[in-house]
Amino acid sequence: MSSELEHPHGVCLCVAYDGTEFHGWQAQPGLRTVQGVVEEALGEMEVGFTTLRVCSRTDAGVHALGQLVAFSTQAEIPPRGWVHGLNRLLPRDVVVRDAQPCFRRYHPRFHARSKRYRYLVQCAMQRDPLLRHRAWYLSPKYARKDVRTERDLVEQFMDLDAMRRAARAMIGTHDFVAFRAASDERETSERTMFSLRLFPGWQGRRDLLAVEVEGSAFMKNMVRIMVGTLVDVGRGELSPEAIKTMLTSDAARPDAGQTAPAQGLTLVDIHLARYDGPADAFGRPTKATPPGGVKLVIRRAP
Repeated sequence: MSSELEHPHGVCLCVAYDGTEFHGWQAQPGLRTVQGVVEEALGEMEVGFTTLRVCSRTDAGVHALGQLVAFSTQAEIPPRGWVHGLNRLLPRDVVVRDAQPCFRRYHPRFHARSKRYRYLVQCAMQRDPLLRHRAWYLSPKYARKDVRTERDLVEQFMDLDAMRRAARAMIGTHDFVAFRAASDERETSERTMFSLRLFPGWQGRRDLLAVEVEGSAFMKNMVRIMVGTLVDVGRGELSPEAIKTMLTSDAARPDAGQTAPAQGLTLVDIHLARYDGPADAFGRPTKATPPGGVKLVIRRAP
């Protein structure tokens, strides 16, 4: 890796990965990370490249279907060449879904209009071992107190109406300071949520609940705390009306609910407000199609 001036060609990748055996996206000495294995594969291709610029730094154990990663390189390779070349070298828990040329300085994080995450919860009498890295298992002892649970049915475990009322309170622009990890030191905690939806019976399974949230940006553990809070509402531990008091600058982390475990969370896709293609003869970025079928979506806060 070296300076961008020595690397005139920009590339943007759409990457998917199983986060189970990774210590998150960001490279860390002595730890296996997604950034680390992608950079290792690029190094084996001997193309010369700069530091990877990722759109969303996922935490340890979190998965992705549509992560966007840009970098500059010395090599001019067609999109199909990047896809096949990297996938030949990457481990089985990471895959490049698509690649497209971009302006050599393009950074997808600065042009992300929204990000969509999906969280899976399994509500069942017995855990499903095939979902141990994909969903948060809730046993009958974590079910709502007013219902005797004897079936693998989300509605028997959770008060979905209460959860939906709580979810609606989170939509819009609020201060989510109570919904971030204590180690997150970002100065601004105001975020805009465009949608927050519950899908019981996900993919035809009556014991699965999918929670999908789309927002302008997220802080560390934010989605997991939102989901944990909704589960606490569904169990009757928190009132839906209490959500409004959590969404103020006076709130603190203990005011919100629990933090859901990492394995149930997946970064589904990212909507861009802008995508810069390679530079023209005058050095100006040209319009291009982003990788992975990502659409350019201009959204307005509700």
